[in-house]
Amino acid sequence: MKASFYKIIFDKETPFRCTYIDKPVFDHPWHFHPEYELTLILESEGIRYIGDHTSSFKAGDLVLLGSNLPHIWMNNDNKKTNLDDNANRSRRITLQFPLDFMNGIFKDAEELEPLAQLFKLAERGIAFPQKTSSKIAPLLLDINKRKGLRKWVAVFNLLFELTETKEYIILASQGYTPQLSTKDSDMMNQIFDYIRKNIENKISLQEMADLACLTKPSFCRLFKQKTGKSFFVFLNEYRINNAKRMLLKNKHYSIGYIAQKSGFSTPQHFNSKFKELNNGLTPSLYLKEKGI
Repeated sequence: MKASFYKIIFDKETPFRCTYIDKPVFDHPWHFHPEYELTLILESEGIRYIGDHTSSFKAGDLVLLGSNLPHIWMNNDNKKTNLDDNANRSRRITLQFPLDFMNGIFKDAEELEPLAQLFKLAERGIAFPQKTSSKIAPLLLDINKRKGLRKWVAVFNLLFELTETKEYIILASQGYTPQLSTKDSDMMNQIFDYIRKNIENKISLQEMADLACLTKPSFCRLFKQKTGKSFFVFLNEYRINNAKRMLLKNKHYSIGYIAQKSGFSTPQHFNSKFKELNNGLTPSLYLKEKGI
């Protein structure tokens, strides 16, 4: 998927940038940049796209991204699902490293080999579990307050903790190759926004082709080339991630209601797609696995 290029400006004091962000909603488009980036969600929920990987996120989400890996965190339209609008508030903290800094510091330094391996894995994106996120959160907040040499020390303490964890999920698929062009980025972000706003409605291929000002075959080719998956696979993943969020948010919602609000015409179709995208788990077994 085509993404917007973002240029990140670093100060002269340190070769990394730590930023605390508090906004009503996530407003960054699908984008990429050459810097490595560690993002911790302090408050918000929705669906994130990392390369060709789609999954839901909530507070505590901790992800390390490699250079030029396209990504977006996107809030749901809670008015469509009768969920709390406050869930969209975006409080997050990011730590970014310039590419030349990482290449320079790892060169010929055997002691830093675990860090080199960590950032190699980050080329496809790494999601860390909640227990790691809980350790990292105070360290990131501390980095944001530090200056000079103390900031350097705090950053390496954080990186050391990340190299110690053995539990993580690699996000983008092994064969994923980013399509790095700012051309068509507005169109692709329009597609994201259209899906978010129309999640409970039927979305046809013709609608999306018209939105992109393409024929249906051209749209299908473009979408698969840029995302690594067909449009309807992508759409069903989005719908199921929304359904999982609703299941976890309110146990009183019926399966029929969740299916409808996630854009499935019947509970049977919803259950079939849910099992297909969750290793055979039904919605009830999914809740049981989550301890609900």
